[in-house]
Amino acid sequence: MLLSELIAAVVVDVEGNEVGAVGDVRLVQDGPFLDPFGAAFRVEGLVAGGHALATRLGYHRGDVVGPRLLALVFRALEARARYVPWAAVERVEDGRVHLSVRSRELSPLSD
Repeated sequence: MLLSELIAAVVVDVEGNEVGAVGDVRLVQDGPFLDPFGAAFRVEGLVAGGHALATRLGYHRGDVVGPRLLALVFRALEARARYVPWAAVERVEDGRVHLSVRSRELSPLSD
């Protein structure tokens, strides 16, 4: 699977409700060793339903203070973002990520 298949894909919960589009993919580098690159990456989870720029800049985290006005605006924009653990993904097809859980079971975005 390519990351380009996940970014902007629509996330749908087990009941068919849309969670939002994938704005970010969380990776962990703990896979098998690949010479000369080191450990392989694996998908840990997805960020869905928020604004990708704010997430990528880290404004969803409480410890990022940045310019106060930007921090307030970005946190408000990210209020509806949800973290989707990769274990909750049932399948990815036709630009949609189908989950095995209800949207209300997903955690708000946090570190």
